[in-house]
Amino acid sequence: MKQILFFLIASFLTIFSHSFAESPPASEGHNAFMKGLREIQTDALEFKGAKSASKPRTLSPVVSRFKGWFIDVTEKAKSSKLDGVDVVEGISLASKSRDTSAWQFVETEKGYLVRAASGKYKGWIIVIDDSAKTRPEGPNLTVTPALRLAKRATSNSYWKLTLTKQGLVLEATSGKYKGWFWDFGGGDPSHDESGRQVAVNVLLAEKVVAGSYFAVKAAE
Repeated sequence: MKQILFFLIASFLTIFSHSFAESPPASEGHNAFMKGLREIQTDALEFKGAKSASKPRTLSPVVSRFKGWFIDVTEKAKSSKLDGVDVVEGISLASKSRDTSAWQFVETEKGYLVRAASGKYKGWIIVIDDSAKTRPEGPNLTVTPALRLAKRATSNSYWKLTLTKQGLVLEATSGKYKGWFWDFGGGDPSHDESGRQVAVNVLLAEKVVAGSYFAVKAAE
């Protein structure tokens, strides 16, 4: 009897946990948004396996004290290797946009790549480091600082894009953190870098939360 009860409880927890990790519902404008990202066709791309790509875009959180900040890379990024590929750890939020705030969505058969469109790391790809450790973010959420910027695509470079009523959601499509979503540490500190505030706090979260929604605009 105890074994049956344990099995039922475990099954319930698995289903309950999985329900939180489901992709969010797309808004009515999702298809038009995705079509609008196909601005550069394959013959104009240098990236192998690409079907199309967007022109440079910025991504900004739509909530919290970081509302309107930009996905960027800190000047203090740490260099390392990931499966033999050069990577830097330091994907951040910045209070002012610079050339490093511009990103390109590259369409492939495996999903979308998010590629630096300009700046020091132009052409580098946002990837996931499966060896990154998880940590609690409040009482009801687990996150991991697993995002890296890599010189080339890895097996964990692909994202599902969903435009919702609240904003764009980016979901991992492979690896240990498959089904996790972009987020940021809302209470994390920031520091000054060349006249703007930067917070090294961009994360992956196990479910969609307020910090998972981003505004997407054409880069200036």
